[in-house]
Amino acid sequence: MSDVMVPEIMDGFTLNPSIRYRPNWYFPMALGQLDILRRANTYRPKWYGLPDEFNTPIPARETREFQIRVTPGSYIWGLLANQFEPANQIPWAKVQPTFCVKITDSCTGIGFWEDFVSAQAFSGEQPTTGDYRNMMYPHLLTQPRLIMEPGLLAVELANIDAADLYCQFLIMAAEPCEVKV
Repeated sequence: MSDVMVPEIMDGFTLNPSIRYRPNWYFPMALGQLDILRRANTYRPKWYGLPDEFNTPIPARETREFQIRVTPGSYIWGLLANQFEPANQIPWAKVQPTFCVKITDSCTGIGFWEDFVSAQAFSGEQPTTGDYRNMMYPHLLTQPRLIMEPGLLAVELANIDAADLYCQFLIMAAEPCEVKV
């Protein structure tokens, strides 16, 4: 074995003071899976936010479908879901997400998971306490997901409530940079 040490990475993941890094817990394990992308200098961050117009609610019991054009060769590495009180409540207060999400890679036709998943799985809000030390911003995938040609993702946001809702769903990607020589 060599005595060469790999330098510690200082980035937005490791500088989050609200996270307690505990061995064998989800966040540090998923963060370790992102090590190659975090060290690569040929990728840049790209976030995709849905719905496109933040002030447009998803009507009660309806599903909105979106298509996102992603640069082929990008890796999806994180997701974050937010839901807000109605627009007449200023400032907008975050609440527990009650909508559902489904993402399908249009290249392969394979979904990120089998069916709709509650957006609460990708929320950083704690359901019962005001203790924000264990919040995850964003929810990291255990393995980054490679997006191939043609670089399209089909995303569905389903409102399962009896009232309109205002939400935001973020998809975090590492996008390949164009290297100029």
